[in-house]
Amino acid sequence: MTDSGRSMDGVSGPHAGRPLLTAGAPALAADAALVACHGRGATAQGVINLMEPAVRHGVAVLAPDAERSRWYPRRATAPRAENEPWLSSSVDCVAAALEAAAEIGVPPERTVVAGFSQGACVAAEFARLNPARYGGIAVLSGTLPGTLAELRATAIAGSLEGTPVLFGYGADDPHADSAHVTETARIFEEAAAAVDERRYPETGHEVTDDEFDAIGAMLEAAL
Repeated sequence: MTDSGRSMDGVSGPHAGRPLLTAGAPALAADAALVACHGRGATAQGVINLMEPAVRHGVAVLAPDAERSRWYPRRATAPRAENEPWLSSSVDCVAAALEAAAEIGVPPERTVVAGFSQGACVAAEFARLNPARYGGIAVLSGTLPGTLAELRATAIAGSLEGTPVLFGYGADDPHADSAHVTETARIFEEAAAAVDERRYPETGHEVTDDEFDAIGAMLEAAL
C-alpha cells in the first residue's frame, strides 16, 4: 500500500512542495529503508512499483516525486551549471527522504539510496555531496552529472566509509556512457566506497534481475 501523505520539508527550488510517497513496511515496523528515485518521464509511484522485486519484509520505501516528472532539464552529460537549480533541488529531495527515514528510526547506515536513469544520477549526486556510511547506493543506468572533464576534476570531500555502491548499466544503453560510469566509479572508490561496477551485455535502458538481487542483498544486510 502506498501513502502519498506528506510534502518534502527543506526542499528549495523547482521541486519545493513536491510529495514524498511511502510504501512497504509501516513506520513502527521498519528496520531498514529504501529511498527510490524515478527516471525522467516517470513518477514516484512508478519507481515504487519498479523496485518491488528488491524490497524485503521490514523495509520502508520512500520515493520523492519530481516536478513535471523530471529532475533536471538537460542530459546528465551536460555541464552541471546547465542543470541548475534543478539538480540541487533534486538533491534536497533525497535529503528530505533520508530525514523522513530517520524520523521513523531508520538511520543512514540502514538506508539504501537507489535510482534509475535520471534518478540514478540524482542518487549519485546526493552521495557525492553528502558522504557518509549508507546501507548502500544503487546507480542504475546513470552516472554523476557533468561533463567528462568535470568528472575528471571531481573528488568527494569526505568518506563513504565502505558503503556498498552498485553501478549497473547495459552495454546497449544509449543513456549510460561507459566512460562516464567508469569515471564516476573511480570517484566513489577514492572516497572509500565498496564499488561494484556491472556492465550487462545485450542489455538496453532497463533494470536487470541481477540488479534487483544486488539491491535486495544490500537491504538484507541493512536489516
